[in-house]
Amino acid sequence: MALYKPSMGTLEMMLLCFTLGLLFSFTEGDGEPSVYQVLQSYNLPVGLLPNGATGYTLDPKSGRYSVNLSGICEVNVGDYEFQYSPPITGVISQNNLGGMGGVKVKVALGWVSIVNINRNQDQLKLTIDGIGDKEFPANVFYLSPNCKQL
Repeated sequence: MALYKPSMGTLEMMLLCFTLGLLFSFTEGDGEPSVYQVLQSYNLPVGLLPNGATGYTLDPKSGRYSVNLSGICEVNVGDYEFQYSPPITGVISQNNLGGMGGVKVKVALGWVSIVNINRNQDQLKLTIDGIGDKEFPANVFYLSPNCKQL
């Protein structure tokens, strides 16, 4: 039985199709970048948002954004629980999410809002309302966590 040996042109076409498939899987249906790609373009890890964002708006001039989820959900990252209540809002700039709304972390007192996330090289500093700052390695947020819907 003879094995089929694809030509160089066939291999190039297969590689092109594979690459285009990957590219389109990371964009919204209308060709706009996904919210996860937007995070990456501002040097922020995609894991700052859970899987399942259903859409977003972004004003590129002011950096104001709003991200929609299908509902309130919780995720575990390391030893911490985070809660997302849509819409997630704030202002995005290079290495920073400021004026945030809709994201909380569980502490001994209950759920407390995260108001700012700042990246400094390989560290993320989360500013927790009324409590202070907590630093995490950026790679903790390398992948988007799956939500547990409430």
